[in-house]
Amino acid sequence: MTMTVIKPEKSSVLSCVARYSELEPVTTGLPDMHLEQCKRTFLSVLGFEQPKGETQHSPFGNQVASSMSSQTTGYGAAFVRARAGCGVLMHNHDTSECFMPIEGRWMIEWEGDKGNDHVILNPMDFIAVPIGVQRRFECIDVPEGKEEGILFAIISGHSPAVEWSPEAIKLMSESGQSVTRVTG
Repeated sequence: MTMTVIKPEKSSVLSCVARYSELEPVTTGLPDMHLEQCKRTFLSVLGFEQPKGETQHSPFGNQVASSMSSQTTGYGAAFVRARAGCGVLMHNHDTSECFMPIEGRWMIEWEGDKGNDHVILNPMDFIAVPIGVQRRFECIDVPEGKEEGILFAIISGHSPAVEWSPEAIKLMSESGQSVTRVTG
């Protein structure tokens, strides 16, 4: 099999560049983001189609727009910024999710066969969380002189969605959010 080789104009390749300093920060779009311990900012690089249905949510939130619309890749990529002690509630996806801290130390927690477990990731460490595993992340340390850590997240799929754990739904419901277990 021979792959087709293309020779694009420079402008075509430059349309595939996302400059961090130009990314639009988004702090809403998921039902847990109003909780103090879940305040975080998404800066989307590559997006995916939003899931269908009013109760479904994109993993990066329904307000996030991709900074690059020139490609359909089959995955989404975004930077996540959060203060120490902030992250996301326990959830899962029907696709794979990967994380790599850029700044700060981050905890990735999951529901395992013997209860919840976790791993601490330092900058440039990497984890690929398997499909269907309930997981959450939290910034645990920020670099000296900074207010937030930065995590790079990649989620596979053309239109992945979020399914919240029963505990997450309880916390969101107690704060006035109407969320069902299956939101994705």
